[in-house]
Amino acid sequence: MKRILLTTTALVLAAGVAQADVTFSGTAGVALIDDNGASVAKDAVTGVVGTTSVAAVAPQAAVLASTREDMFFESYYDFDITASAESDNGISVSVGFDMGAGNKIDYNDDDKLEAQGKSIGDADVAVSFNGWTLTVDQAGIDNLFDDDFDSQDVSIAGSIAGWSVAMTSDQEGSTSSYSIGGNVAGVALTFTGTDVKAAGGDASKIAASYNMGNGLTLSGSVQDEDGEAEDEGKIGFSYAMDALTVSYTSIKPGGVAGSDSFGDEWDFSVKYTAGAMVASFAIDEADATTIIADYALGGGASAFAAMHDKAGTANDLTTVGLNFAF
Repeated sequence: MKRILLTTTALVLAAGVAQADVTFSGTAGVALIDDNGASVAKDAVTGVVGTTSVAAVAPQAAVLASTREDMFFESYYDFDITASAESDNGISVSVGFDMGAGNKIDYNDDDKLEAQGKSIGDADVAVSFNGWTLTVDQAGIDNLFDDDFDSQDVSIAGSIAGWSVAMTSDQEGSTSSYSIGGNVAGVALTFTGTDVKAAGGDASKIAASYNMGNGLTLSGSVQDEDGEAEDEGKIGFSYAMDALTVSYTSIKPGGVAGSDSFGDEWDFSVKYTAGAMVASFAIDEADATTIIADYALGGGASAFAAMHDKAGTANDLTTVGLNFAF
């Protein structure tokens, strides 16, 4: 009799528990890197590479300072767990955990080593209903104007009359950002802005693109930030010809004496896609060149090689490696 009563009680309790879908995903990789000393550890006190206080305060940092002046190996993993459930009235809730270690080389964007993983104590919770999603993640949500900054705490995103709308906020810092996107007569428009000082202050940007057909797309943007040096305009095109895509952007820089016309700065790139391989070459007005090759090995694995020669700077990068997604 006791066994029957216990079993019945367990069934009643289980009936009141939401059945969540749990998914596991992540990435891992290894790379051989030469970043021309960019990742050499700096003294936390003086800001100088390899001074005595590094060895005194952080012996491991001193080891990095002596071993990262040339080629070095780096590995990483980033493991994500997401649990989601939906109520009877259509409200869905999801929570995510992000664990990781090591550093991933961002070879196709800003060329920096990116530390992987957050504390498992970070709470990333999203609530969705009727096409709108509210996300809360303390100091972990990207600024919509500049995603290099992720100090926002809450975001809400959805659509109104066919336009996508998103807003973020950091209540403690009294800051926010926004993004609005839609299509008018075939022209894709995006409006973004923020009042986060580190991301541009009272900044705004309007971007537009139009697909002309036959592989040709025209684009343009105007950006306004606190400080004239960050104000700029861009016009450009991309043209796809079978496996080749050619792109050119003419830039009108802001706040640069004697350089305030379209074409004073420019970007040019060529991208080639053939089966599992994607290769690209890019150059700009300063003769900074970028060569990247990615090859899909199958099963979530891919190999990459990249070379960034940034004329007039000490920020060159050469790297080869493997990434694996699961």
